[in-house]
Amino acid sequence: MTEKSVFIGLGRMGSPMAQRILAEGLPLVVHNRDVGKTKPLVDLGAKVADGLDGAVAGADLIMTMVSDDSALLAVAEEGRLKKAAPGLIHVSLSTVGVDTVLYLESLHESLGQTLLSCPVFGRPEAAREGKLNLCLSGPKAAKDKALAYLEPMGKVWDFGLRPQGSNAVKLAGNFMIASLIELLSEAFSLVENHGVPPEAFFGLMSGTLFNAPAVHTYGRLILEADFDKAGFLGSLGAKDAGLVREAARRSHTPMPFCSALEDRFLRLLARGWGDKDWSAISDLQREDAGLK
Repeated sequence: MTEKSVFIGLGRMGSPMAQRILAEGLPLVVHNRDVGKTKPLVDLGAKVADGLDGAVAGADLIMTMVSDDSALLAVAEEGRLKKAAPGLIHVSLSTVGVDTVLYLESLHESLGQTLLSCPVFGRPEAAREGKLNLCLSGPKAAKDKALAYLEPMGKVWDFGLRPQGSNAVKLAGNFMIASLIELLSEAFSLVENHGVPPEAFFGLMSGTLFNAPAVHTYGRLILEADFDKAGFLGSLGAKDAGLVREAARRSHTPMPFCSALEDRFLRLLARGWGDKDWSAISDLQREDAGLK
């Protein structure tokens, strides 16, 4: 167990993740820009840091769950990591770009610290239930020390010694989920335009050839079309589509379908739907198919 363990970022995902750690009786210091979000965690035994600098100072394990690359870099830059002692382990739980991870890995190494990359698969309800899938990569000794704080959140999958590996895995997985949303949306509009209720088609596919959790989850979201209850924001889907494209360019990996997905999400943002669930791209497909 570490002497000072810190969780930074208490949004839709971060707060229930921190709650799972506290439920295990592990000591935890928390920080969030909106201090009001720390109260439920204080009630569970957490201590509140005195600002971001206070959170970093003296920490030997920091977990960050922030919305994007710029927010993560804000935690690291302006000398803040220098307030932490050599030996710090930073577990980045966010979905960020490969370039950001490579930069942070180099920064931590220059300070005698270690970066672990551990982006997660799962919506907020999975975080509350401790059923996330955590993609962990980085040096083994640091992973061994961090596991006690990661295992309460769900199942930990090890993707090797290079931190960037887990981020490539997460981006590839999000690309697959976004592709599934698009696939279902196009298939639903095709059968509907030929007089078949999409619900009937979905019953066949989800019960036979495509009987998988993601198909059930996103097929139901598309059919119910209640996109205002966002488990994963459309703006984050657009962000991730861009990150996949960047990772593909860096590694010279052709991904032609990702270009179409990125355009779909840009249309979502142009509509002002960034705060809707990312499955709202299905509404754009229905419009393109003349069903709106």
